[in-house]
Amino acid sequence: MSFTIDGTDCMPPISGGYLIINLDGNELHIVSVPSPVLGADRHRDSVSENFDTIEDGDGNNYSINVWSSNVGVDWQIDVTTASGASEDELKGRIEVEYQANDF
Repeated sequence: MSFTIDGTDCMPPISGGYLIINLDGNELHIVSVPSPVLGADRHRDSVSENFDTIEDGDGNNYSINVWSSNVGVDWQIDVTTASGASEDELKGRIEVEYQANDF
């Protein structure tokens, strides 16, 4: 079984930042949010991407994509549950927090 967690923040990460993934209130993983291409003329040319994969202690797999642009930050986390794990129960245990670096 699998599910997706999407999120967005409308503040452009001028100096980058971090996406913090918490499981049961404990830090599971930190993903770097790249700075966008600030000199780009168009939105599509300003996009920078970071990708990471992890596995938690229960065998659940996380594929994490983070995009930053001149209009903000977007993220998508695809979670594949270990056999026997409850998808709905795991969803309720995951929290995602975005923290921009100070200018």
